[in-house]
Amino acid sequence: VIPSRKGLRTTPSIVAIDDNGRLLVGDDAKKQLLINPTNTIYGAKRFIGRHFYSQEVETLSRYFSYNVVPIGDMSVGAKIGNRTFSLPQVSAMILNELRKNVCDYFRKDVRSAVISVPAYYSENQRAAVLKAGEIAGLDVLRIINEPTAAALAYGLNKEYDKKVLVYDLGGGTFDASLLEVFENTFKVLSTGGDTFLGGVDFDERIVEFILAEYEKNEQEILQCDSVITQRLKDASERAKIELSSKQSARIELPYITLSMGKFKDFKTEITRSQLNAITQDLVTRTTNVCLEVLEAAKVQPHEVDNVIMVGGQTRMPLVVDQVTRIFKKPPTKGVHPDEVVACGAALMGHSLGTDTSVRLMDVLPMSIGARQPNGGFKKIFESNCGLPTEREVGIATTKDFQKAIEVLLYQGESNWCNENEFLGAFIISGFQSLPKGQVKLAVKLSLSHDSILEVAAKQYPSGKLMQVHMRAQTGELSGEEMAPRPVSSTRLGAPKPSESGAKTKSKSFSGLRSFIRRISNH
Repeated sequence: VIPSRKGLRTTPSIVAIDDNGRLLVGDDAKKQLLINPTNTIYGAKRFIGRHFYSQEVETLSRYFSYNVVPIGDMSVGAKIGNRTFSLPQVSAMILNELRKNVCDYFRKDVRSAVISVPAYYSENQRAAVLKAGEIAGLDVLRIINEPTAAALAYGLNKEYDKKVLVYDLGGGTFDASLLEVFENTFKVLSTGGDTFLGGVDFDERIVEFILAEYEKNEQEILQCDSVITQRLKDASERAKIELSSKQSARIELPYITLSMGKFKDFKTEITRSQLNAITQDLVTRTTNVCLEVLEAAKVQPHEVDNVIMVGGQTRMPLVVDQVTRIFKKPPTKGVHPDEVVACGAALMGHSLGTDTSVRLMDVLPMSIGARQPNGGFKKIFESNCGLPTEREVGIATTKDFQKAIEVLLYQGESNWCNENEFLGAFIISGFQSLPKGQVKLAVKLSLSHDSILEVAAKQYPSGKLMQVHMRAQTGELSGEEMAPRPVSSTRLGAPKPSESGAKTKSKSFSGLRSFIRRISNH
């Protein structure tokens, strides 16, 4: 919330290239969104860390004007002008813009950062955010969940003893987290979310309303190119904001199309009750997630002491009414929905450099498990399990004279791996080649406070330590990656030397970091 060089307390997460080929970031990029939408990247938060050929990316890409393209085997990229950027590169430009604002404000170079992410981000998405920080030249000390950051801003040094529900409905994603706050300890009891639900979906409903009104009044379908589509989205967002304080909003679209060789204007009106009707199901989806979060923690709505609202979309009266109805109390008004997460992340950063006693006890947002021979998903770590935690599983060879065992890891809640997200694989070797079933191994998987996954294996019953190394599922591997590492445990989130030879710090990053980084490179 440090003011930008233009005096703004928030910076739009938008990157663009103008007609002169100049790269624009933040507010300057947003200004050209209406007239140059195909060369403006927005909504990258929904794409980052996803696989290009996934169903999610195929669905999402239909809603954006710029070209979504593959980079390498599976990463998502964005093409504007004649340049293609990876999503971590796009995010790095935004992070660097924020860093410049900070440096100008303090008149000193700042390189350390705490970065917040949606609580329901997968391990791959968190790794991509970490990569963005590295590209921006930042030493990312911590990646913190947005609802946890909001709770920090709300409850730090307040001597509360409360159960708090953080309802985070921003522009691109929705999260809900239930926390217990006591004596500067912030314990996450359960978390849930929907990475395909945010303010842009509410805007899209108003766009559909405008198109239906145009067809009804003009007896023709409005033919939309990228510029017209963006004008509709802009008008929808402005109407939505106006309806937060008024009962009706006027939508005016001058020169929206050509008809009979002349430019045609279109005007219509939308009421708050109409907006409520066309978005009721979206709000219901958010409250259903809240109820699932409470159920996972075995907590009833009346047992929640406070509800903290985060994100600009929570200003919508229907959202406030629904939350009030479910929890039988209005949400807390003592926090700024647009700034509370940044303030919480700042408090976290402050605590890292001082003796401030702050304890964050988080949970795993989505289950992590292994692939079964039939393609089934066997959970190893259940969603909402407390961190740190560890599990031990027994495995055996399934073929005669087998020299290695490969375990594929996925994240999600489906019973089938192809419906979950692939995280990575580890290979165990170093045992004798014997007939199938005669080699038995005990594999220990540990998740730290910071969700860093470590894997160790030993032979049963001798206790001999095995070699564990990782490899990508697709793409060719370098000799270094293929070489097994004779260590007692393999830390899938361990730091990897940078190309310059400098060591990368790894204090509190989510698991599978270095491994996923290699996948991204492929």
